[in-house]
Formats: sequence, C-alpha cells, structure tokens
Amino acid sequence: MKIPKFHLDSLWQNNTFFKVISVVIACIIWIVVAMNMKTDIPREIKEVPVTMDNQTSFITRMGLTIIGDESLFVDVTIEGQRLVVGSIKPEDIAVSVDLGSVNGAGNFSLPLVAENVSGKDFAISSISPSTVNLKFDRMVTKKFNVDVKMEGLVVPEEGYLMEEAVVSPTQVSVTGPDTDIAKIAKCVVSVDHEGSLTKTTAFTSDIVLLDKDGNKIETSGLTMDIKQAEVTVPILKTVDLPVKVEFLNAPTNLDLEELEYAVSNETVTVAGPVDEIDKYSEIILGYIDFKALDLESNFTFDVELPENFINVAHTETVTVTFDWTDMVAKEFTVTNLSLVNVPSDYDARLLTDRVTKVKIIGPAQVLETMTADDLVGQIDLSKRSVETGQFKTAVTISAPSKNLVWAVGDYTAVVVISEKD
Repeated sequence: MKIPKFHLDSLWQNNTFFKVISVVIACIIWIVVAMNMKTDIPREIKEVPVTMDNQTSFITRMGLTIIGDESLFVDVTIEGQRLVVGSIKPEDIAVSVDLGSVNGAGNFSLPLVAENVSGKDFAISSISPSTVNLKFDRMVTKKFNVDVKMEGLVVPEEGYLMEEAVVSPTQVSVTGPDTDIAKIAKCVVSVDHEGSLTKTTAFTSDIVLLDKDGNKIETSGLTMDIKQAEVTVPILKTVDLPVKVEFLNAPTNLDLEELEYAVSNETVTVAGPVDEIDKYSEIILGYIDFKALDLESNFTFDVELPENFINVAHTETVTVTFDWTDMVAKEFTVTNLSLVNVPSDYDARLLTDRVTKVKIIGPAQVLETMTADDLVGQIDLSKRSVETGQFKTAVTISAPSKNLVWAVGDYTAVVVISEKD
C-alpha cells in the first residue's frame, strides 16, 4: 500500500489546522494571565498623610501639645493582586503615630502605624520613613513688661530736656511652649534716631524677645498678642522764669515800689512742652494780704507749676522776706467812719461810731506824727448783698494822706439798712 506523502505546506492551507492552533494558543495565554492575576505584586503609595486625631485625647490628658508642623506625609508600600493594588489611593490607607512612649514634655522618635481602611484586599509591607520625630510641650501664656532701648537720641545741649520715654502698651502677652517661654528674659522695643530732637516725638517699632544673654529669640513657635509698640519721647523746653507775688487789700494810695522785700529765688528753672512754655513770662507764687502783713512777717510759698511742667532745679518753695527796718506798729481809734455805695432805694446809717485798737504799720517817722484824724474807715455796701435790717459788715481802714501805711487785721461796724419811704 502506498503511503501518501505529508507536505507541511498543506497545513498552512488547511483552515481546520488554524482553528485548532488558535484554540491552543488562547488556552496558553489564558493560563499565563490567570497565573499572573493570582500573583501578589508590590506598589508604593506616595504622600499618605499622617493623622493624630485619634490620639489627641491622650496628649490632652497629659496637658501636652504637639509643637511644630503637624502636616506629615509618608510613602507606604503595599502588596496585592495587580487589579487591586492598581486602584489604591492615599486615602485608602490610614497612617497614625504610636504615642505610647510619650510620658511628658520633650522630643520623641515615635513609630508610625499604617492600616488598610479601604475594605480592599491588600497588605501593607512598609512605611517610609517608619518613625517621626515630634516635640511635645505644655502651652503657656505669660505677660512681660515692654522695655525701651534708645540709641542715638539726643537734644541740644542747652534749652531742652528729654524726659523718660513712655511706651504703649506697657505689656505684651506671649503664648508658646513652656520651655521656650522660659527662655524669654525681657521684651524690648528699640528706638534709633539720628539728630537732635527739639519736640516730643513718637516712634513705632517691633517688639523683640531677648534671652538672658541679650540674644534675640525667634518667634516662629510663639504667639504675641501685639507685635509693635509706640514709644513717645517727651522733649521739654527749659527756661528761667521770674517769680512774682501779688498783693491783696493794698491801700489805694500805697506805692508798692516803695515796699522793700526780697524773694529767696528771683527765678525758677522750669521745663515744659515746647508749644506751651513760651506762653508764660513769670510764675505767680501767690498772694500776700496786707491785712496779714504785720511786723516781722515773712511768707513762704510752694512753687506750683502748670500741668506737664517740671521744676528742673527742684526749687520747691520760695520765701518772701520784708525789710522791717524803721517800720513800727501803733494802735489808733478810728472815728472817721463813712458809708459808700448805698443803693438809691435804701437808707443806711451806722450804729458804730468808732473802731478801736486799729493796728497801723508804717515808717517810724510817719507814725510818730500821725493822729487818728489821718485815718478813715469806709463801709462799702457794694461788696455785700443789701437787705433791710441790722448787719455787721467789714470796715476798710486807710490813711489817704500817708504813703506806706496800712492797717493789720479785720475790723467791723454795725449798719442799719431800711427801704426808703
């Protein structure tokens, strides 16, 4: 029997052959894919956030706060089937910090824990980095006085005075970690100015925190309720002002220029605001009442200055001393009494016809020849409210024809006032 020859070329022209080959190849590919689908593959998920929300109650119970940036991210390597791991996103993984070893304030290197929160089937292989360095401390708030540091501030050598600078506000509250707050020795606001100041000037500057060695403290981890302060540097103008006394109840004919007296300080050096001090040409010490100006009398006055003025030389009092040389005292009975300024619709008459024991002060040579006839007593009804009835009222004693003579003390007379018919 003749065996037919097999020709390979005939296979490529046989459709049945191609169908069989296609099925075989498809089965092989399916087997390979199926085997690969069941094989776990690794994948790194980047920028997975680290959360500490579930641990804050633990920290709070210890009175601690995490210091620094809490926005932490890590890379997490996972393993699983290709289709699963390919769909995983950062939010499918929860990474937290294990705070179990934190037992107080300080710096700690803490392990990280990752958890699959997606419900999908994959495993977590590693976390990079696997630990995180965190600082824990107690947050405190403390108040500090604001000190002023001035550099370069000067005034002209003569005519001006610089007072102590005034800062506003006077205190600053600083909040931050207890260990950092403890480093603060002082709070300073600096004023640097070139040139002389001739008027009160205000400067605004940053508040700087310094340690005990005077080094600047960084404030990145601290909170200040104010960051700037205003420093007012008061500049006063200095002048020598003459002092002066005024006189009350001086006889109209008495020439004050002939009354010899001296003051312990002719002038007082004062300093005041530049825009105010030029309004003053003298200092009025006070008033001397001739009714109280008796022999050997001297008067001491407190030097009182306007508000915001300074007594530069600390001249607190000035004494007025009179020259009583050749001055004497003598008593008289005054009978020459008269009423003046009687209202037109009233009648007035004196019940008193004399004033006794009137003490007169004057030069010895004047009083030696003076008699009671040289003295007059006036009752001025314009100096009081007029009503009908009998009243005791003041009498002014004077010696119209004599200079440098006055009465010491208070004297009265009785007056009867009635309405005119």
